[in-house]
Amino acid sequence: MNRVDKNYHDRKMAKWQGFVLSDHAELMQKSTKIKTKLNLPKEKQTPEIISETIFQAFLTKKQLLIQMEFLLNGLYEDDLMGIVVGQEENNLYLQTHSELIVIESALIRYAEICESRKWWDSHS
Repeated sequence: MNRVDKNYHDRKMAKWQGFVLSDHAELMQKSTKIKTKLNLPKEKQTPEIISETIFQAFLTKKQLLIQMEFLLNGLYEDDLMGIVVGQEENNLYLQTHSELIVIESALIRYAEICESRKWWDSHS
């Protein structure tokens, strides 16, 4: 016994449009925030200060915040933050939360040791 309601009309994609529109609006809002983000230049440090800061971060296993010397579309990129896991010749190895980054030491504009933030501090 296969009973089908002959008055039913499937709206196909129309029933999903509300989801698509809300997801699109959220994506556009995030995109606008990213476009308007401005990373101001930090004070340029000497190579000696940068080397000493990197060395101290390596010894103490604390997070290091780095601003690179180059610009992208006239703006500084986001600062890099991670733990220094090694250095070889002119390369610095920085372990972030998601990847291992190799940085040419001569391209570092600013370096600062940061206190690690705990997950429970992020809600304050």
